[in-house]
Amino acid sequence: MESSYNSRCPAVKRLFREAKELHEATEEYFAQPLDDNLFEWHFTVRGPADSEFDGGVYHGRIIMPADYPMKPPNIIFLTPNGRFETNKKICLSISGHHPETWQPSWSIRTALLAIIGFMPTPANGTIGSLDYTANERAKLAIKSQEYECPQCGSINVLLKERTSDNKELQEEAREVMGQVAVSVRVETKGNEASMEESSGMSDVMASLDHSTAEDISDPISSSSEPSESRNEELDTLQATSQITLPGNSASASSLPAPVADSAPEILMEGVGAHNGRQNPISSASNQGYLYNLALSSAIFLFIGLVMRRIFLLEGDTSEELDDVLL
Repeated sequence: MESSYNSRCPAVKRLFREAKELHEATEEYFAQPLDDNLFEWHFTVRGPADSEFDGGVYHGRIIMPADYPMKPPNIIFLTPNGRFETNKKICLSISGHHPETWQPSWSIRTALLAIIGFMPTPANGTIGSLDYTANERAKLAIKSQEYECPQCGSINVLLKERTSDNKELQEEAREVMGQVAVSVRVETKGNEASMEESSGMSDVMASLDHSTAEDISDPISSSSEPSESRNEELDTLQATSQITLPGNSASASSLPAPVADSAPEILMEGVGAHNGRQNPISSASNQGYLYNLALSSAIFLFIGLVMRRIFLLEGDTSEELDDVLL
């Protein structure tokens, strides 16, 4: 069988090692891979002592993933037991339904002990769980000894005969079940904490948004100065907002001296003279217009003289030249 698998594959190496460790059956559990499939195992567990499953022998399948032990196996019961459904993948924290709680350090033996530990626990409506009465489970425990697997044969002879109550192993099974259950609770608690933290951050952001909105809507009321000084500031702001063009009802003469001196140059640039001062841009425009007018007149006069000279050289009279120019 070993020659048909890649010995360098981590999953193959791990499964062969666990098969050697579990090669010998115990009084409480036994598991081995099928002869033709290393990734499908069949297991047999004995019902926990001091429970309605006492005396029962339960058989099932363990389907290993290709990347085991990085991902958990799937567990399927074949023997009716009243706690887990048959021929269905059951939901445990060590099964494929909860890859987030699986730990690669766990093994098939860990899964077998967890199964034994979980059997007397309440179903709680999980996938593949049943909640039969204690009497129904006790009847199924007796009947389970008659079950025969098509691959493994009679399961009643697969385990060693129980010679003691195996309290140490039963205690180990409960400890393993407790560790697995704690992992689930920690994972759930962590998710709840993340949700609470997210909710808390939302509350903080909401309070910040509220305070920011208050600051924007009333920036002066948040000042620590007395109300009288704030009124003075409001009066000053209202006065400065009354700077208008000439002809409006408000004039710059009603403003304080510094504002009346500087505001026209900034706000009314290009309007012209204001308060006895001439606008520099308007003055420059007038000077440019006079310069262009004088230059055009000089050019026109020069052209007229040139034309008069030409006509006189050709023998025309001055009267004919005046008629042409006109």
